[in-house]
Amino acid sequence: MIYLDHNATSPLLPEVLEAMGPWLGTPANPASAHRAGQAAAAEVERAREHIATLVGGNPAGVVITSGATEANHTFLRGVVQQHPGRVVLSAIEHPSVLAAAEVGGGPVQVLDVQRSGVVRVPDLPLIQPLDQGRAATRAVGAALHVDATQAAGRIPLHLDDADGVVLSAHKLGGPGGVGALVLPDGAPFPPLLTGGSQERGRRAGTVHTAGAVGFGEACRLAHLELTSRRERWGTLSARIRARLRAIGARLVGDPDLLLPNTTCVVFPTLLGESLVQALDLRGVCVSSGAACASGSLEPSPVLLAMGDPEPQGALSLGPQTTPAEVDAFLQVMDEVLETIRSTPSFR
Repeated sequence: MIYLDHNATSPLLPEVLEAMGPWLGTPANPASAHRAGQAAAAEVERAREHIATLVGGNPAGVVITSGATEANHTFLRGVVQQHPGRVVLSAIEHPSVLAAAEVGGGPVQVLDVQRSGVVRVPDLPLIQPLDQGRAATRAVGAALHVDATQAAGRIPLHLDDADGVVLSAHKLGGPGGVGALVLPDGAPFPPLLTGGSQERGRRAGTVHTAGAVGFGEACRLAHLELTSRRERWGTLSARIRARLRAIGARLVGDPDLLLPNTTCVVFPTLLGESLVQALDLRGVCVSSGAACASGSLEPSPVLLAMGDPEPQGALSLGPQTTPAEVDAFLQVMDEVLETIRSTPSFR
């Protein structure tokens, strides 16, 4: 199998599985006062350090969650609870961000984006990149929320000034079912889940020690290998984009603003789902829909929001993607396109 859908989920890295090993099946509640519990707590704290380092945050502010969706809900609903007011979101946010804002109780404003994906706000001088956004939000007394789920481990992030940063382990080659909300410090924050005092009272429930350890190791590797991964992805993505253009694809998005591991394409006159299914039959996994819509063949809402008239989908590279896999994918792509274009039923 050639797996090129790492933005949906990235396979568990061998180093991550090895780090988790000692804690799988071991009675290790990090909230317990005995020796076993304190050993687990020490490992969880080490994981917080790695998670915080990846985004330039404070380990004391790391709240371990079940994933990015819970983290988005925790922050946005908590902020509205602390400071009622308008929530301003871009049209390219993950659905969990919009859902969290809507149930928060305050007014929600959704902003359109340019074809590049960059937001410009008419009544708030907030644009991407985030270093300018931070100054703008401070000027109007707003909190800055950053869903860094897809960006973390793929581009350098220095988000120590953000009020809330959201991460997910399985996008980084870590385990599924683990995420984090990174707050500025260890100060109290309204919990979404109540009932216990875990996570400094900011998230009730026993921390999954093995999951947290795996998350931390995935973040450590992502930070350590960030430069080498980006260079490798840049080389491979350039090869993919050049070849796809040569065989009739139109690239979507500004190459300077795309993640280095991601390529979005359209093949005019071809249905995206037909292409994805044909590739799947040949053992190649790519995406035609949003990663948040599991099993969906609908067009990406992000590409639709960016104004593309016929969005089809994307392929994304991961830490273990090799040049040989890319070459094999391009060979299969040639063969699949020839088949599709000669078979009316695929159109």
